[in-house]
Amino acid sequence: MKKPLFISWCAFARRIASLDEFFGFETHYIPSPFLSKWLKPVGYALQAVRTARLVFRTRPKEVWLHCPPTFLPHLLLALSPFAGPYRIVADFHSGALGRWNRFPGTVWAANRCDLILVHNVESIPVAQALGLDPAKTVMLEDPPPTGIGLSAGAATPRDAAPYVLAPCSFNPDEPIPILLDAARRAPELRILITGNKRRAEMLGFTRDVPSNVEFTDYLPLEEFERLLIGASVVLGLTNVEGIQLSVANEALGVDKALVLSDTSILRSMFGEAALFARNTPEDLAARLREAFVRREELEARSAALKTRRLREWREPAETVVRMLA
Repeated sequence: MKKPLFISWCAFARRIASLDEFFGFETHYIPSPFLSKWLKPVGYALQAVRTARLVFRTRPKEVWLHCPPTFLPHLLLALSPFAGPYRIVADFHSGALGRWNRFPGTVWAANRCDLILVHNVESIPVAQALGLDPAKTVMLEDPPPTGIGLSAGAATPRDAAPYVLAPCSFNPDEPIPILLDAARRAPELRILITGNKRRAEMLGFTRDVPSNVEFTDYLPLEEFERLLIGASVVLGLTNVEGIQLSVANEALGVDKALVLSDTSILRSMFGEAALFARNTPEDLAARLREAFVRREELEARSAALKTRRLREWREPAETVVRMLA
């Protein structure tokens, strides 16, 4: 029996890797060859060609789509008469329900898919207001990953120099200047910021960096997972409501002390485990210091929340399986 095909136009998505542990995908990442926003249309055209070739080559029975971009359902619907038939699952992230929903025909195309997934309770009324078919829309949260580190080799020893790991994409919702100011107020804390360093440089974040902060650049998955396993505290930042931060689930997956921005969706999802900081340098520095002091307690709370979340996640996941049967 063929595995479902999962297509993403990014370089990696932890949600896909976590879902794969249950559903068993054939995953294909097709990232843009360009960083410049001016070249994105050219990148989209190249990605569309690669996607079409993949679908014609594999002849799948079921295709899951990582949205945004929200025109992926358009593309797969157009290819279906020639490379199908196949079932289509549109996995709608918060961005797909936000500015990306303005792409022409987004709702029309999504409603012609076999299933639409949204990621948290705040997404449900947004999806309904947009006009997504409620009979096809299922909330499926990210499950805490259990496979982190299986290919990462030996973990960093517990007695290694402690550090905060802050995975970043340098998108507009991440208050990086506030993080850097917080680091200046807590010079005793070593903070590693992962993510594309060239992008950080283009945005000016790497100028006048505190001595206790290191931009690691975008790391191979094994190296990132090794840093995650070895971190004393994991930090997730956003200044936008409704964004649930995949790093929070990654931290649960390896039982880490967790500090998050204080938003309602993050409190509802991770309130049992995390410390929450207002997006100010003073409060962020204070919560990071507190996390080091309460590290063992916070690790135990992350482990307990992971166990509960995995148990409760299976019911909606099995609903998805039944709907696609």
